[in-house]
Amino acid sequence: MTPSPTFLGLKGQPLVYAVVACSSFGFLLFGYDLGFMGGLTTSPIFLNQFGNPNPSLLGFLVSSYEVGALCGALFVFALGDRFGRKPIDIAGAVIVAIGAAIQTSSFGVAQFLVGRLIAGFGLGMMTTVIPVWLAECAMPRNRGRMMAMQLSNLIMGLIVANWVDYGMSFYPGSIQFRFPAALQIVFVIIVVVLMPWLPESPRYLANVGRMAEATISLAALRGGHPDEEAIATEMKEIRYAIEIEAEEQGSWSDVFKDGGISGFTRVAIAFSANFFQQLSGVNVMSSLGPYIFQESIGMSRYDALLVSGGLQVFYFLSSLIPWIVVDKAGRRRLFMIGSLGMGICMMLSAIFVGIGTKGLGYAAAVVLYLFQTFFTLGWQSNMWIVRVDPTGLCWSVLATSSARPPVDYPWAQWLMQLICPLYPSELLPLRLRIRGGALAVVSQWLWTFLVVEITPPMITNIGYRSYIVFAVINFCTIPVVYFFYPETSQLPLEAVDLLFADRDGQRPSIFRVVRDSRNPAFMAEVNATLEERASRGAEQAEMEKPSTMGVEDITKV
Repeated sequence: MTPSPTFLGLKGQPLVYAVVACSSFGFLLFGYDLGFMGGLTTSPIFLNQFGNPNPSLLGFLVSSYEVGALCGALFVFALGDRFGRKPIDIAGAVIVAIGAAIQTSSFGVAQFLVGRLIAGFGLGMMTTVIPVWLAECAMPRNRGRMMAMQLSNLIMGLIVANWVDYGMSFYPGSIQFRFPAALQIVFVIIVVVLMPWLPESPRYLANVGRMAEATISLAALRGGHPDEEAIATEMKEIRYAIEIEAEEQGSWSDVFKDGGISGFTRVAIAFSANFFQQLSGVNVMSSLGPYIFQESIGMSRYDALLVSGGLQVFYFLSSLIPWIVVDKAGRRRLFMIGSLGMGICMMLSAIFVGIGTKGLGYAAAVVLYLFQTFFTLGWQSNMWIVRVDPTGLCWSVLATSSARPPVDYPWAQWLMQLICPLYPSELLPLRLRIRGGALAVVSQWLWTFLVVEITPPMITNIGYRSYIVFAVINFCTIPVVYFFYPETSQLPLEAVDLLFADRDGQRPSIFRVVRDSRNPAFMAEVNATLEERASRGAEQAEMEKPSTMGVEDITKV
């Protein structure tokens, strides 16, 4: 038997943990880059170095990073699978390092902006491909936990950024902003040094026809031998899934059509979900926390940095709550609870800041802490947590192939977990999932840029009324979710497709779709239909079994 392959002397779960560690440093860099500029917006040395920029320019200095990230994400979507997960991630990390070096050495606004845009472009590349790489390498039974570690490290990056800013505020000279900017390179070095020694995604390698390499990579990740039956079987399953996805690949024009599947409606809801998430005001606190606490609430610079650092720690602790309740409460309920809580917190902040006493200023800080809890409960949990279908059935694939596999195939759960990391992914049909997901990413970075860009001028020009703007948006989100967002929690993906299917020869309105998604009797009928289809698919797969490629043929490819 061929020896079991290793990477860095590791195989099986220890090797997966090494992949997780590398991915986690990438997401820690993501959080750090989002947060480190917040403390600099209140640094007199930083502001003097760049000509004391007005609030609009200051907002653009911070938000230009999101513009770069948006371009980087679109660049990766355009590339598709041409270069692989690892090369794109390494290239993105190198670009981040170049941008960080330009920021560190900056003496003028133009140079600093160029550095921010370049670093953002690299980070957009990294954050687009890292979750995919990890999901395709992790074992099915713990993929959700591996992805959860990424999210925790994003928040950990925010914590590191805020406390670095606080520590550097006690040092005189330009090191106050040059050291935080340069520290990005440390995380980049870790990623660039570690990643070349780790396996490429078996799924990517299989997708481009490099089957021998894919088999070795998969064997190492599973702790097995390349020629053993279990590895060969999983390789066949990966090839099958790739073929099904290729058959269902839609075009960009399909995103704007009904297509018999309410395509445009579902894409519009997915796009709006990112809109409401970012317009909630969460990135005001993530990217501009010290600025808000100093300029709006009236704290001293050091108190603002200290309270902002504490806010990110509280944010991290709050992010642990949704993992307990997210699949019990349902998507819609958490969306609405989160928006209601965030709206109340923003309204209370407006009242406290508007009155303007010192004691109420600290009360405003407290409710902004609570704001983070409601955000993690409502909009972070539903938009970032990996969804695991308890049935273990990949209905999207079962519904799209004439050569359906048996319903107890373990890869069905593997693929279900892989393609459903967000509410938009649960909502979108298979044909539109990649391109609709790309538009959702565009929505996320676009609205993040807008919020971070407009916040400093808002605080300067309308003061406490800024909080009212975000409160109104959060309150308006509640009826939008109630009337237009179907419930998708714990539903197989084909069940979502059936929600949008014709009823009595007519396309149902979105209001009826939402109503039916909350109707236990209707969903029982949907589940019965799914079971019938799965049974027919299993019988047909058994009949066609002799014509399929054997395990030994796969291993020889």
